Amino acid sequence: MKMLRLFCVLLTALLFVFPSIAAAQHVEAVPDVAGMKATDAQQRLIHQGWKVGMEYRTVTNPKQDGTVLATRPPAGSRVSKQQVLILVAGKLTDQARVPNVTGMPMAEAQKALVANRLNAQVIRENTGDPGKNQIVLKQQIAPGTAVLPGSAVPVIVGVYTAAAQARVPSVTGKPIAEAQKILVANKLNAQVTMQPVAEPQRNGVVIAQKVAVGTPLAPGSPVPLVVGQYTPPAQVKVPSVTGKPIAEAQKILAANKLNTVVTQETVTDPAKKGIVIKQSAAPGTVLSPGSQVPLVVGRYEAPAKVPNVVGMHWMQANSALTKAKLIPNVVLRSTSDPKKNDIVLEQGIRAGSDVSPGTKMDLSVGRYRTTAEIVREIQNRQQSNINNPIPPDGVK
Repeated sequence: MKMLRLFCVLLTALLFVFPSIAAAQHVEAVPDVAGMKATDAQQRLIHQGWKVGMEYRTVTNPKQDGTVLATRPPAGSRVSKQQVLILVAGKLTDQARVPNVTGMPMAEAQKALVANRLNAQVIRENTGDPGKNQIVLKQQIAPGTAVLPGSAVPVIVGVYTAAAQARVPSVTGKPIAEAQKILVANKLNAQVTMQPVAEPQRNGVVIAQKVAVGTPLAPGSPVPLVVGQYTPPAQVKVPSVTGKPIAEAQKILAANKLNTVVTQETVTDPAKKGIVIKQSAAPGTVLSPGSQVPLVVGRYEAPAKVPNVVGMHWMQANSALTKAKLIPNVVLRSTSDPKKNDIVLEQGIRAGSDVSPGTKMDLSVGRYRTTAEIVREIQNRQQSNINNPIPPDGVK
């Protein structure tokens, strides 16, 4: 009897020991969590039963800050869940932001860069403007860019050398008054010649200069300029095109040096389709050549025939009305008959009626409620609010 008891005790101990040993030796593949936020990856792995530790590695890319770069052991390695899985995450290094120094004097720009823990890499460039001497004309790293502290920021600084002669500036495309001011500021004079132009916007504008831009001249020298002179053409009278097909109306207006702007208006008479039914500029009105004459042209659409959708499932009714170029407006009506759930009980326009395409038509659609639900809803609401729109997927 004692031997039997001893045997039972040993058997029970083995049943508890063997599963724990098997569990300790159970291995799984390390999940791939690279690219995930470290906090999200840590929570996922802990939820899956892993022991997780964190390790940080310095990065310069802001997108890698707080993101899992790798795991140790690597993803895919088969290890015991009793082993601690290390997540290697990125940590952004301290960075400096490039200030905007364009337009500053060089000394002031250098101070601004030093104050932001940066250095200036000066590139000198000749300028003909004395006001830009020792001024930062351009910086080759955009303001706000994050860089490592101590980085060099290339800046282009203007260097002005006074010339004995005046250089001809570019004045082509400028109004003559402005061009003359620019030449005077450069110690030069304008010698103007007028030339006819067809475009009104070129009237009084310099269309050519006879001395190339940048040419050195003695101060006070004349610079020959060609200036546009526009003479408006004779005006034209608007012809009558009401009642004519649009193609013919456009030809008539084009022959009178006028353009058309067409808008459409729905008509019930098919004979007025594509016909000018109105013109905004009255016949005989005087306009400049090239002016626009607004025309209203008839647009005829055959009336839509209303189909009979009573008794249909609301989705079938919706398809039928859409096909007939009508817009369904669903209103739900409570019903105690489960067979009438989602069934059209009534339509707002009589079947067979002719209506304009795009007309809205009310559909009363059954929504099944038990008698007790209907009574409870009526008691709880002063004004029934049962009629909610049916979801597109038909879910009730």
